[in-house]
Amino acid sequence: MKKPQIHALVLSAGKGTRMKSELPKVLHKAAGRSLLNHVLSACADAGIESGIVVVGHGRDQVKAEMASQQFLAVREAWQEQQLGTGHALQVAANQFSKDEALFLILNGDGPLLRADTLRAMIDFHLQKKSDLTLGVMTLENPTGYGRVMGAKDRASRIVEEKEANAKEKKITRVNGGVYLVSRAYLEKFLPKLKPSKRTGELYLTDIISLGAKAGKKIFTYSFDPEELLGVNDQGQLAQVSKILQRRLIHAWMREGICFLDPERVYVEADVRIESDVVVEPNVALHAGTRIAKGAHLEAGVILKNTSIGEGAEIKAYSHLEDAVVGANASVGPFARLRPGADIGEDAKIGNFVELKKTKLGKGSKVSHLSYLGDATVGVDVNIGCGFITCNYDGVSKHETKVGDGAFVGSDVQAVAPLEIGANSYVASGSTITRSVPAGALAIARVKQENKEGYADRLRRKHAAAKQKDNK
Repeated sequence: MKKPQIHALVLSAGKGTRMKSELPKVLHKAAGRSLLNHVLSACADAGIESGIVVVGHGRDQVKAEMASQQFLAVREAWQEQQLGTGHALQVAANQFSKDEALFLILNGDGPLLRADTLRAMIDFHLQKKSDLTLGVMTLENPTGYGRVMGAKDRASRIVEEKEANAKEKKITRVNGGVYLVSRAYLEKFLPKLKPSKRTGELYLTDIISLGAKAGKKIFTYSFDPEELLGVNDQGQLAQVSKILQRRLIHAWMREGICFLDPERVYVEADVRIESDVVVEPNVALHAGTRIAKGAHLEAGVILKNTSIGEGAEIKAYSHLEDAVVGANASVGPFARLRPGADIGEDAKIGNFVELKKTKLGKGSKVSHLSYLGDATVGVDVNIGCGFITCNYDGVSKHETKVGDGAFVGSDVQAVAPLEIGANSYVASGSTITRSVPAGALAIARVKQENKEGYADRLRRKHAAAKQKDNK
């Protein structure tokens, strides 16, 4: 029998006041993705077709995040007044379409859900021919959670912590906030929800008791408690981020990546790494980074949205952002590649070199203490220590071009715009203000003058002045 299409209902309207932040709670990031995007990603990987996100606090920001993500096709349900989870579902029900028969309801602040578990829950629901399946967990200390009443794999009602009596508080099976339920069930029981006498809110949990009284088949499905951890404050955000880190790193190690100290590496979710890569301690790999086979990242390296070629070596404490490094190239130590840096195969960037919007050709070298901005450097170019492209005139940026095979000496300033021709030489200590023809030698420095005996006269003069001051 063909499985029915499953659609997600994600509750993200809460303000999250305990976060102490103006940012909507579901937009806080763990392992490089927003909490909301982690949930949508898990749904997509579990085979969910589309979804509705109930939006309240920070509407424009949440809608922008929904539009930018590529995990799941979602639409908004606007909950102008936050009157509880039941009210959130009533708002979402206005968005239901006739072809949406089965919904997976989740909280938008639960980034640890695994797609495999969601698939297993769906299979369980279909096998049992359940009307509603509730995700539950068993906790040694269930304080703060709604207690699930009913037989072993059934649910008859949920008692909230503040309304539970002493006996009910001893129950360790609690509500995990994940529901798999038919549209028909929701359309029947959501209108019957009544406001809480204590808070005036409509609780989604009440659809359990309403369904049970009507004779509906309500099953429970057990989750590992870790998967259902939510985020309500910065401490919990750090906790789930650390768990995500552990998952990601161990998954990469199973794919043949060597982390010399897995506990001291930061890796975000949207990073891709090929086999035989070596990652030393205190490395940070941010979203968009791609690392090819056999690359080596030494201690303290930071990569942001950067592509590292096969066999390349990024030496200690180098910082690369929006950059490309070719195969077998070497960068660092203590190098900085800013956005637009593109390092060719077998090229070398040495210590304390900074590049911005610069393309370096195959086999070229910038080995020491140099800055290149808005530059194009050909193949097999050697650039000496202390080279600077003077690319900014206070108003506009200008380009420097260095042709194939050129040799640029130490302590050279190239005042852009200009071109240093192929196979040319630039003498050390030169300030180049005009283009250099191919094959030429450029010298632009003050003529040296030696004054014989001047140093001795100067020393005697200083000594006399010092003796006079001491009298």
